[in-house]
Order: sequence, then C-alpha cells, then structure tokens
Amino acid sequence: MQTSSMAIFLNNLNLRNTSTAQLTARIWHNTRPRKVGTLIWQILNIGLPVGTWLQTTGLPSLCKVCDDNKEESPQHCLLECPMAQRAWEAYKRIWSEWQAPHDLEITWPFALLGEAVIEQEDDPPGLLAYHTGGFTYPRQPLDILRSFIVYRLWTERCRKHFDDKYSLKATLTQAWVATVEVGIASWKAIRSQQLTKDQDTQTSIEFIFRKEWLHRSIMGTDNATIRWHFLPPLYFLP
Repeated sequence: MQTSSMAIFLNNLNLRNTSTAQLTARIWHNTRPRKVGTLIWQILNIGLPVGTWLQTTGLPSLCKVCDDNKEESPQHCLLECPMAQRAWEAYKRIWSEWQAPHDLEITWPFALLGEAVIEQEDDPPGLLAYHTGGFTYPRQPLDILRSFIVYRLWTERCRKHFDDKYSLKATLTQAWVATVEVGIASWKAIRSQQLTKDQDTQTSIEFIFRKEWLHRSIMGTDNATIRWHFLPPLYFLP
C-alpha cells in the first residue's frame, strides 16, 4: 500500500504513533475556520507553495522576509524565520500569563497541531478541559490563537512576496481579533440553545465556556454580560 504524504509528514515529525483521525478532527474542528484548517492540511500534505516547493519550477527559493539567506521551507517560514520566532515569543507570553501548567517549547509539531502532540500524562492539573465534537480541548482559546498565528504568519509572508510589506504587529493583532471572534460566535451558539436544553445543562455549558474563554480576563471580562477585548494586551505585541 502506498504511504500518503500526510503519513510521511507525521512520521518525519516523530508522530507515527499519533492517531491520524484525532489530528484530522482537530484540524477540521468546527470552531476553526476552514481557511485555517486548509492551510494546516496543505502543510501536512506537503503542498504549501514556499521557496523549496517553488524551486522545482525554477523560481527563487530563499526567504524574502528575513536577511538570513535561508531556504524558505514551511518550517522556516512559520517557525524559524526571525519574524516568526518573535510571533511565537509573543504567544509564549500569553501562555505564561494564562498560567498554563507546563513550560512551553514551540516545536514544529506544536506550531502545526497544538496540544495534540504534547504528552500530558504527567501534566499537573490545570484549566478545565471539556469535550466538543468527541475530542478534548484543554485551553481551547490558546489553541485557536496558535492556529491563527500560523495562518497570519502565512498571509503576511504572501503580502511580503506580492506587495513587499510585512507587519508583525498586524500579524499578532489579526490573530488575536480572529480568536476573539471565534469566542463570540461560540458564545452566541451556546446562548441560542438555551431554549432547547434543560437549565442545569445550559448552566453547566455556560460555566465551562466562561471558565475557558474568560480566564483571568485576558480575552474578555466576565460581568453580567461578557465584555470582549478586541485589543490584545500590550505584552502580546512587539
């Protein structure tokens, strides 16, 4: 049987024992916009048109975002490029402020797939985790923010190629706003179901949501009505 590109990629990431079905469910989860899932899927199937891919057509293969004279692979573009590294340092500051229970190392598998690739058996008790769509999402807002950072790093890379412009501040701000918008849409969906669920179930769902999304008032303030923070905290910006 021929091995798929995705299976080869996961094997190269040392994720050969990770459930492909579980990772697929994470990539295409209903809280994540299709455009983000499509990008991750492209990367996993070795189809992202970066320099090393374009080189096969005779086009330049070096990264245009940095001056390090490095070939532009997906890993360089979205993780190792100095501008990408600064974005991930900002993410680590949010992770720390969130008081997530283990020190975070931004690896290539983590950048693409988040906490699905972190061994959690020895993880001390942290924030509440809950089931959505058959898959447990610990620290869901952080995971959604991670995926939007990957997406925005890619769109800014493309802007650099076509318009010769690049803004790390715009990358982080847009990733933040997109994450907050997912939270708002999720909250509206929860509230719209209050007439179809019994009161105890609805109260439990709302409690879980507030526990996750409004933790330490980073993405929103938990008052009688939720006040969402569309402006990211200053420590998140470059």
